[in-house]
Amino acid sequence: MPLTGTATWWPSTLYQTTTLELRRAGERLLVDPGISPWEIEEVMAASTMPVTQVLVTHADWDHVMGLGLLPDAQVTAGNLAAERIRSGTARAEMELEAAELLVPHRALEKLHVEQEVYAPADVRMGPWRGVCRPGPGHTDDGLLVSLPDEHLLVVGDYLSALEIPSVYHSVRDYRDTLQTLVGVIERERPLYVVVGHGRPHTSEDALRIADEDLEYIEAVLAHAEAGCPPDRAERIALPARAPGAADRNAHAANVARACAAAGAVATAG
Repeated sequence: MPLTGTATWWPSTLYQTTTLELRRAGERLLVDPGISPWEIEEVMAASTMPVTQVLVTHADWDHVMGLGLLPDAQVTAGNLAAERIRSGTARAEMELEAAELLVPHRALEKLHVEQEVYAPADVRMGPWRGVCRPGPGHTDDGLLVSLPDEHLLVVGDYLSALEIPSVYHSVRDYRDTLQTLVGVIERERPLYVVVGHGRPHTSEDALRIADEDLEYIEAVLAHAEAGCPPDRAERIALPARAPGAADRNAHAANVARACAAAGAVATAG
């Protein structure tokens, strides 16, 4: 789906995981290229312009599957995401998840990162300028990146209309990152907020989802800080997103994480 004259959204079939393609000055930049080899190759074959740059928002397996298939591109990632990639942790996660979901993979031994970002920082990625901010919460290695020349904001696994917040690192950090995103969107008013899963949003839609997610995360924190146990998670209202079990499972995990941080424990019986 073309977003602007220089930006295209390529969704993967699995999870609607976003690959963002940017074209400028005869070069291309891909954000989080994935997931399957044929999806990555379809993006690569869409233009004769070379893919010279890759930006990684975080190192979860479904966001870095394409790195080994792009050995000549300069990969930019936050310092913690770079460590996950270089240490082999990201590769191990890819191999495990891909096997469970029957997703083939190639060139995992060629995963690479050339430019390591210690956010907050401004970076150059070929002809693109990125304004990077830390985005912990979903994971500890999240990177929020404004692309001023493209009028885009790339946020990784935040603000999805397809699923409720999913916290693997810290519920408090997730809240702080949402608050950061609200401030950035209100100030910059990007044409699109590009999310990790699902269609990019207008600024207005992104702010609406951010309000819903903040209300939910604040309720999870209040539940935990009041000493309520994780097995009473049904007391908290969820944003209306996915109708199946995935959101319920994510919610239970979010509440358990918040309660563990607050010292609340499950009730007996």
